Amino acid sequence: MLTEAPSLIEELTERKFQHFTISSRWLHKDEFRLDASLYADETFAARRLIEESGYEFKPLEQLCEKVFYPTRFKRVYASSPEEGMPFLSTKELFFFRPQSDRFLAKLKIRYFENCLVQPNWILLSRSGTVGLCVLVTKRLTRFAITDDAIRIIPKIVPSGYLYAALGSSMVKALITKDQYGSTVQHLEPHHVEAVPIPLLHEGQQRRIHEQVIEAYKLRDEANDLLDKADELLYNELGLPRFDESRVPYLGGLKPRAFTVRASELEGRFDASFHVPIAKATIEQMGQGKYPLVRLGELAERIFIPPRFKRIYVSSRHGIPLLQSSHIPQMKPFDLKFISQRMTTKLEQLIIHSKWVLVTCSGTIGRVALCPTAWDSWAASQHILRIMSNPRKSHPGYLAAFLMTPYGQHQLTSKIYGGVVDELTEDDTANVYLPNPPLEVQEKIGALVIEAFEKKEQANAIEDQAIRRLEEALKLGRHYEAKN
Repeated sequence: MLTEAPSLIEELTERKFQHFTISSRWLHKDEFRLDASLYADETFAARRLIEESGYEFKPLEQLCEKVFYPTRFKRVYASSPEEGMPFLSTKELFFFRPQSDRFLAKLKIRYFENCLVQPNWILLSRSGTVGLCVLVTKRLTRFAITDDAIRIIPKIVPSGYLYAALGSSMVKALITKDQYGSTVQHLEPHHVEAVPIPLLHEGQQRRIHEQVIEAYKLRDEANDLLDKADELLYNELGLPRFDESRVPYLGGLKPRAFTVRASELEGRFDASFHVPIAKATIEQMGQGKYPLVRLGELAERIFIPPRFKRIYVSSRHGIPLLQSSHIPQMKPFDLKFISQRMTTKLEQLIIHSKWVLVTCSGTIGRVALCPTAWDSWAASQHILRIMSNPRKSHPGYLAAFLMTPYGQHQLTSKIYGGVVDELTEDDTANVYLPNPPLEVQEKIGALVIEAFEKKEQANAIEDQAIRRLEEALKLGRHYEAKN
C-alpha cells in the first residue's frame, strides 16, 4: 500500500492545534496584517529553515525577468475555434489533459496577447486555491490563459529548479501566508516577488531542473499516447468523429428545442435526460464495424461505495483518499489521508489498478484509469468504479471509449439531481459502446494503461526532485559535500 511521506514542514509543525505568540515587529514587517494564518508556525518554520540552512537565498523577483499577470478584462467568447483561442481557467491549468470548449475572441479583446504564455514560464494560481504552480510546455502554449494565474519568467536560475522551489513545502508556506480575502483567497505579484528562494549549489540546481523537465516530458508523452489511443479507437472501430450538427433539434433554434414521445419518458421528466444528443451518439455509432452492447455486459462490476465518515489524519497515520476533483488533475493536489483504524467499511473504499474511475457527483463523467501507484488507495463515494471482465473487455478500451464524445454525451444525459448532479451505477451500465474483439480492445487499451503509468512515473520523479531540495535545506550546506 502506497502512502505519501510527510512534507518537511509537516514534520516540523505537526500538532492538532496551533497556538503561538509573535513580536509586534512582525506586524510592521507584514503590512499590518492581523490574520493569524500569516504568522502561523509553519510560516516561521519555513523562514527559519531557509535562513538557517546556510545556503544563499534571494527574493524571487531578483531571479526572474518578470512576475506579472494580465490586466483584468471582460471575457468575450467566440462562437467558433476559427474566431478565437481555447481558454483555460485556473482549475483547468492543472488538468492532466487540459481541454476547453470556450474560445476567447481574438479580435474583440484588447489584452488578448497578454493571455498567451511561452515554454518554460511558470504559472502560479492566485485566486481560489492559491500557490499551485505548473511549468508551461508546448501543450499549454496552445491556450489563452486566465488572468487568475501569475506569470513567472525565470532568468537567473533554471526554470525546473525554480518550479521545484516554488512547489516545496517551505516556499509554498511562505507564498500562501500572504493570501487575502474573506470568501475567495487571492495573491498579488508583489506578494510572490518577495518570497525567498534558496539557492543550492549549481550542480544540485541542474539535477533538480533536469528531473522536473523529465517529469513534464513524461506527461507530454502520456498525453500523446492518449491522443494516439483516441485516433486508433476511431480507426479500428470504423467510427466517424461525432458530429453534433446532425443532432435533430427543432429548426436549429437556440436555446435548442426538441420533442419526446410519452412512451419514451422512462419515468423521467427532466429535460436533460431526453436531449436527443445521446440518441444521436448511439445512431452514429451504428455506422461502425462492430455491434453495440451495454457497458454492463462488458464489465464484471460497476459500483459506488457507501457514504462514510471521514476521519482525517497525517500522512504517516493514514492512507490517501482520492476525491473526485483529483481525477482530471495531473497529480492529486491537496491529497488528504483517512484513518485506517477509525474508518468504517474501509475495504469498500479501496481501489485497485486497472479499474476505470468515473466522477459521479458534482461534475459528471471525468474518467481515469487507476494506475499502479494508486493501488490500495481509498476513494470517495463520488467516484464510480468499473471493473472490466477480462473475458469480455479490456479496461483501457473502456476508459478510452468513455473519454470520447460518444461516451461523455451518454453519461451526462443520465444526470439527475436538483442541486448536485449525480450519476447511478445502473445508468452507467446502460451506456452503449461498440464491442470489438479482445485483440482490438487490447491494441487501444494498452496505450491508455501506458499513458496513466507514465503520468504517475512523472509525478514520482517530480516529487523526488522536490524532496531532494527539501533534504538539502534540512541537512544544510554540508549536504553538498556528500552529493
